Amino acid sequence: MELRPEDLGAHLARGLAPLYVIWGDEPLAMLEAEDAIRAAALKAGHERTVFTVQGKFDWSVIFGQADNFSLFAQKKLVEIRIPGGKPGVDGSAALARYAGKLPADTVSVISLPGLEWKQTRSKWFEALSAKGAVIQSREVPLEQMPAWIGRRLAANNQQASREALEFLANRLEGNLLAARQEIDKLSLLLPQGRLGLADIEQAVTDVSRFEAADMQDAILSGDVGRCARILQILKQEGEAVPRLMWQIGTALRLLYKLKSAMRQGQPLAAVFKANRIWDKRQSLVQAALKRISDEKLEAALQAASKIDRQAKGLDGGDPWDEMLRLCLNFGMKS
Repeated sequence: MELRPEDLGAHLARGLAPLYVIWGDEPLAMLEAEDAIRAAALKAGHERTVFTVQGKFDWSVIFGQADNFSLFAQKKLVEIRIPGGKPGVDGSAALARYAGKLPADTVSVISLPGLEWKQTRSKWFEALSAKGAVIQSREVPLEQMPAWIGRRLAANNQQASREALEFLANRLEGNLLAARQEIDKLSLLLPQGRLGLADIEQAVTDVSRFEAADMQDAILSGDVGRCARILQILKQEGEAVPRLMWQIGTALRLLYKLKSAMRQGQPLAAVFKANRIWDKRQSLVQAALKRISDEKLEAALQAASKIDRQAKGLDGGDPWDEMLRLCLNFGMKS
């Protein structure tokens, strides 16, 4: 069953499905879908368990847990995260079996990055799709961004002219996570009602500190010193690790997606256009593609998964130290 992100709220109001598959390249849509399902499941009394698939993952762990769920008849929320998007031969078979025998009294959420067309036609993905609700986190086209921003402002009882909405859309260049941050900021800095262009310009440009979004350019440029300064300042200001990791993860997934497209022989100009990488960032991204090897990128994606687990208390260690180590590795030529 295909389920649009904007319809998820109404769906959850009617009840929880046994299985959700959330996939795509837009981090905000994925984050909000996961948060909404998690909140509904926890409210309904489900106990949360998280698995992150990386390296040589032991898939029998999930099935062993599933059997325990059934034995003790407790309501569970099982989150299975596959940040690389490729479960492998054993994982593909395991996911298909899992879909065929979903544990009782359990809500399962499987999170995947953007997938290639062939992957969405694989047996394991089709098996999951047949038993659950599939939510694709699609990017919002640039021409639709003003309307998207307008709807978000309206939820905060604020409105803006078409000119002001286009100003925001052009400034944000399709980055929905940054757009949400700006909209949240406007709700704090400006009153409800009609917002003028001048007020919005002042509110969104008068920022005296680093934003989490600055990490993307610092990561892509390989500027280790800038990465370290941003991390230090954001840590001092109480920045949340998951929010910062969304920015770092977005940069990593973008490079992975671009490298995959280039391996398929797609022209770089066409790849940039398809991924809405505009002129002022193309040289930055192109330099990163040349600097970062496939092996280093895969290692960075695994490191990002580890940091995510640390931030949730599932692994030991300091996530801030791991983020700095990730930045240092990314700043070195392969």
